[in-house]
Amino acid sequence: MKKQRILLGGCFIAGLMAFFVLLPIISSKAVDASLAVPSKGLALIMFEQEACSYCEIWDANIGVSYHKTREGKFAPLSKVDIHHDDDVPNVRPVVFTPTFVLYKDGKEVGRLTGYISDDFFWGLLNPMLKKHGYRGEGQANKGTNGVMN
Repeated sequence: MKKQRILLGGCFIAGLMAFFVLLPIISSKAVDASLAVPSKGLALIMFEQEACSYCEIWDANIGVSYHKTREGKFAPLSKVDIHHDDDVPNVRPVVFTPTFVLYKDGKEVGRLTGYISDDFFWGLLNPMLKKHGYRGEGQANKGTNGVMN
């Protein structure tokens, strides 16, 4: 019985130590959300949260290849947890996920709220990008899921 208590106490202490070792890593990820967002140039910020089924569908349909698209090269993607939206300066509060904010030189310049389908996303994103100099060919001239051939 005494050995079991010692073993249990040792496991508790080991778990507690692991928590305190991992805490700075976990919390720094949330605190440093603004560091992932460029202060110069154009970026697309995706505000997401855990258990957001629409975020997961977007990731599966578009997110896996967004960086390979013309749009993705023009406005690179950064992801931020919705609960840390105030870590990104000059962005109106985000209420729903996913919310895509077009961010230029440290300011919000466009917003797309929600995800219904690929056509919805590309159809609303392209005009926003064109207002900021994008001269892409559009979704119809790309391969599957908007990836350049």
